[in-house]
Amino acid sequence: MNKMDNLKEYEQKGYLNKDFRFFHITSDEELDIPYHYHDFHKLILILSGNVKYMIEGREYELLPFDFVLVNRFLIHRPVVSCDGVNKYDRVILYLSHSFLEKNSLLDAFNIASKKDGHVARFSANISAELLDMLKVIEDDIAKEDKEYAGELTTRLDVLKMLIAFNKACISEKRAFGAEARYNRRVIELIEYITDNLGSDLSIDLLADKFYMSRYHMMRTFKKETGYSIHRYISEKRILKARDLIISGMPTTSACIECGFKDYSSFSRAFKNQLGILPSEVKI
Repeated sequence: MNKMDNLKEYEQKGYLNKDFRFFHITSDEELDIPYHYHDFHKLILILSGNVKYMIEGREYELLPFDFVLVNRFLIHRPVVSCDGVNKYDRVILYLSHSFLEKNSLLDAFNIASKKDGHVARFSANISAELLDMLKVIEDDIAKEDKEYAGELTTRLDVLKMLIAFNKACISEKRAFGAEARYNRRVIELIEYITDNLGSDLSIDLLADKFYMSRYHMMRTFKKETGYSIHRYISEKRILKARDLIISGMPTTSACIECGFKDYSSFSRAFKNQLGILPSEVKI
């Protein structure tokens, strides 16, 4: 299996069975990747290419040495245009939430979430330092099986890079200043839905609250996010419910807390989305 196939496997599954995965991929063709989300965090360094990233209704025009932070469960997709000259070259780190949490390295993703900004831009010296550290990780992986404590060396260098990256995100006050194109109404809808997953989120209620016709609202939301409002709400509720169950909340309580009217519809939606029943979630 080549790197691109390996990457697609994780993109399709949406979950990570390791603490981290590293990819350095160059492609010279347009990519048609649908909107999707993961249960892990994703950090991408753009090295070259004509690429935009769409994240939860926001569209970012990317430049070389931009770092894209995609928090877990955020709906996103890249849009890549090929002009026959610039290849799409990027380094990608998939990072499990528990791995970052255990090592107190969630600050960068927390800042991205708080600022609603998912692109970090640093000064040239910081970007060069972080790129060098990523190259070290790539070299580690290439010789992992041949070196003494190869996997441990890779893990240590990943941790070093993440420490440096988090420090840069904290210290560089204007790091998250990249502008995004977005529809203000759609962003307001997303924020309201996220804050009220346990409440009534019917189409009629949302249309009345945001002074939009239901049909215009549904069309606009689908255009900007790639998801229907109904699907978006349902999947966000299920993801929240899974986190509540993992944290120790009884499944029936999680069902009510996340806005489902009865347990049977909750259980069915949970199974359809995650492939397991709520009772089968490992705590």
